[in-house]
Amino acid sequence: MKLGEIAKVSSGLVVARKKANLDPKYKYRMLTLRSFEEEGWLNINHLEEFGSSEIIKPQYLTEKGDIIVRLSSPNTAVSISDGLEGLLIPSLFAIIRLTSDRINPEYLTLYLNSEAAKKQFIKESFGTALTIIRTSFLKDIEIKEQSVDKQRKLEHITRLYLQEKKLLKDLAREKEKLYRSILQKYFDPREEL
Repeated sequence: MKLGEIAKVSSGLVVARKKANLDPKYKYRMLTLRSFEEEGWLNINHLEEFGSSEIIKPQYLTEKGDIIVRLSSPNTAVSISDGLEGLLIPSLFAIIRLTSDRINPEYLTLYLNSEAAKKQFIKESFGTALTIIRTSFLKDIEIKEQSVDKQRKLEHITRLYLQEKKLLKDLAREKEKLYRSILQKYFDPREEL
């Protein structure tokens, strides 16, 4: 089945049109390219604050169950879960809102981050320095339908894998801090080991 048959696909907001010049009346947390981790999760430490002169339409704000796809390479998809609602989606991203319950959001996100989907993205991308896919292309992506039970099993395995990967990244970051601290103490003539 094609994605356009089971979902509404649209692009994010061109934020330059809504940006407040001096005194913003409304503030939103906004998705950025840096907030999308290549593994398929959202890093909330890299969200930006956006000041607007007017209220942003709800269609440009994340809702639970949305799948947000980064349009530039690497074309990463992220599923919006509890606690991530209300984030501003700029035009650097596509918004996928499912209209059918045949596919669940986490499974679709997993599929869009798979090697099979990435190959389709590469074939349809354009640009030289920065390759981009069109939002309209996403509507034509073929999705392999699985039973709900298989979808849930794949989601569970993937969720555990991503949690482990995230923890390992955090552990590596903390070990790097420890290593730098040890070196600092070693090379600082006032410190003793």
